[in-house]
Amino acid sequence: MKTPALKNLIIKIFKKYGLSQSHAAISANSLINAELVGAYGHGLSRLKMYCDRISKKVINPKPKIKIKKISNSISHVDADNSIGFVSADIAIKQAIINAKKTGIGLVAVKNSGHYGLSGYYAEQAVKHNLVTMIYTNAPPAVAPHGALKTLFGTNPICFGTPTGSKIPFILDTSISMINRGKIRVAARNNQSIPEGVALDKQGNPTTDAKEALEGVQLPIAGFRGSGLAWMV
Repeated sequence: MKTPALKNLIIKIFKKYGLSQSHAAISANSLINAELVGAYGHGLSRLKMYCDRISKKVINPKPKIKIKKISNSISHVDADNSIGFVSADIAIKQAIINAKKTGIGLVAVKNSGHYGLSGYYAEQAVKHNLVTMIYTNAPPAVAPHGALKTLFGTNPICFGTPTGSKIPFILDTSISMINRGKIRVAARNNQSIPEGVALDKQGNPTTDAKEALEGVQLPIAGFRGSGLAWMV
């Protein structure tokens, strides 16, 4: 299916679940971007998850999003449990506006949810010749270094900067050895995952994706990854 047709289909699905045309389009663009860059764990494989969360009233399809000005540089967004794509889109656009005014744009978001790839939003800021840092927390899935019980989320961190060429530098990574979306895709397709990224619920190393989802993920770089997760 070609991209325009796929986008229209995704918009149609989201609108069926109550999203407005504009919010559905924002969400569709993010999902398609993930597919195009090969991040399938953040692409169409998650479409059902978002729809299920709307049905369960975890996501509010008709949010009343509020943007509060703290200063010329700082803003706060209450997303009213909107789908994460929309709140992230609003946040990065506001951060760009603030940064253009004062040189620094800091935006915090609450009452939001999973928004896909952080790098997608970093790219938007980099196009305005801005250096970007994006962080978000996530539900517990990662055990601290040396532990067997989950405490941290995969807590993605993202950096973006212009390079003077058409290709920017974007680092978008979780603090876990592998992001949870990839494990979900592997479990769905009965595929194994790499060694050294997860433990089963008994604390044994596993390459079985389904066992990994029931167990714990491991942080990058041992205690260093645990420290990054704690800070995020």
